[in-house]
Amino acid sequence: MIAVVPVKYAATDSVWSREQFENWMRPGIAHSLGDFWWRCSRGLFDVSSQVYDPVVIPDPGQVTNDDRDDLQDAVVKAATQVDWAHTDVLLIWLARPTGWWGGGWVWVPGPDGQQKQIRATVVDSITPFDAACQELGHGLGLGHELDLNGASYTSPYSVMSARAYGSARASWIRKSVAELPDGDLNKESPYAGIPANLIVGPLVPGAHLYRDARFRDSSSVAHVRGLPAKVRLYKPDYTARGSGRPVLIAVPSQRHDGRVFCVEVRRAATEAYDQAITNEGLVVHSVNPDGRIRYDGAAGLALGDWACSAGDFALRLTTVTDDFVDVEVRAGSVVSFPIRGVLLAGGFRTQHQLNTMTQDQMRNTLIVCMASLSKQNDYQRYDNDTLAGMGAIMVFLRRNGLRDDAALKSMTADDQRNVAIVELGAQTGAGQALQGFTNLQLAQIALGSDLATRGRRPGSTPFYGRGVLLAGRFRTQHQLNTMSRDDMRNTLIVVMASLSNQKDYQAYSDAELAGVGAVMVFLRENGLRDDEALKKMSADDQRNVAIVELAAQTKRNLQGLSNLDLALTALGVERF
Repeated sequence: MIAVVPVKYAATDSVWSREQFENWMRPGIAHSLGDFWWRCSRGLFDVSSQVYDPVVIPDPGQVTNDDRDDLQDAVVKAATQVDWAHTDVLLIWLARPTGWWGGGWVWVPGPDGQQKQIRATVVDSITPFDAACQELGHGLGLGHELDLNGASYTSPYSVMSARAYGSARASWIRKSVAELPDGDLNKESPYAGIPANLIVGPLVPGAHLYRDARFRDSSSVAHVRGLPAKVRLYKPDYTARGSGRPVLIAVPSQRHDGRVFCVEVRRAATEAYDQAITNEGLVVHSVNPDGRIRYDGAAGLALGDWACSAGDFALRLTTVTDDFVDVEVRAGSVVSFPIRGVLLAGGFRTQHQLNTMTQDQMRNTLIVCMASLSKQNDYQRYDNDTLAGMGAIMVFLRRNGLRDDAALKSMTADDQRNVAIVELGAQTGAGQALQGFTNLQLAQIALGSDLATRGRRPGSTPFYGRGVLLAGRFRTQHQLNTMSRDDMRNTLIVVMASLSNQKDYQAYSDAELAGVGAVMVFLRENGLRDDEALKKMSADDQRNVAIVELAAQTKRNLQGLSNLDLALTALGVERF
């Protein structure tokens, strides 16, 4: 139970009425302190309270962190009427500003003449409501969220951090209501001169609740145990009928570092605690092994992918409503929009043209291309990955001379897929097993992935040197089928030596060789450098040019990516 003790420094000091204090602590009255924590904790925190008569203590003057123990002890000594046996948190409300509010521990009378230690929360007449919520949050055992560097006060989605002692982030001004006190005038920017109790902050992340088994083991949490996984996720204050809907997705770190990532959807709504959050969408906090909560970032509400590098997973939004979103959690911190890669590899748009296009424009362009190079016209109904897969199969057949435009126009997307499966069967020997792969996976197999042979052929590993020779049109699909891996490797070494100023490619591993080859093909096939320019450049020079080009695409520093990941970035698959 929370013991609320108003404190005067003189008998004439003004305090709120008992009714106002009781309303302030009562769940169910919007924007009361008790309601805030009852809603944030989904009823798990004990916010029952007892409001006691005011006590009078000597004026302590301006209070600092060093003085707070003396202040708290003076209140405990004066508050002889408090039922300490049933008190878990002491909430001290000071009638006059002291220059300090906060939380900590305090010694109070215990059983058998002994003392016991309980949590204390100290606020005063000008403490903003959002700050009072934060201080009581400490009294309930919550800490400030951290950022990637371990700094505190870093989550704009939590009252435990958002205001950051003066920041305007995520706080807003409610209307005055008769049931609740307005408070004295706040003195802090940006709301100086506003009654303190009208300054409302956001809810707290569900990651704090995840540490409590009552919440963690409830139907409010969707535990992701295998990826990919699909979840319908509701906002914390959803309005749909029924209880127990998932409001948090728990994703174990894919980096196996003991962290659990907690995903919520946060929406701003008038008069709701989250009214002032500026970036609605999926919000990610993580629970560290030491119990601290870290803010890891947020994705907006646009349909598409968002990568969480810290946890090595990605979130894909597929449906957005006012009350819930549909989310797919995927392995790997990868943002994927392969439609871009189809347009680029197919020569339908250049790198620079694609940089000026939105994803919707790229999607619509591919739909037009597919309708003109097949006998279907219903591509609008397919999702992005399915559409990209169909396009990738068409480009594989077209770019490699396996079917000309006239033949493609007489075929459905399924017809084209079946032709590709026959061709890839000749490459891999996998036969009907290829029917089990998606079109995008079939395109990967054509480029050297071992998806079709993994577990069937001893020692099977990817060899993307094949894909470089194919994409660069140095060899055809049928020519590559007759070549050993060593033949393909040696051919790529000759090609690279002829299109750079290096001759030492024999020392490169297969993956390194494929990477430098992929960068060269990206520059060459997209007209970013011609053969004469390439011949004057080392592989590192070519890589640096590619990084500059791709930085214009992604607005990111890509120096940390491998060459193969740079090539994937050009194709719309970004690794973080």
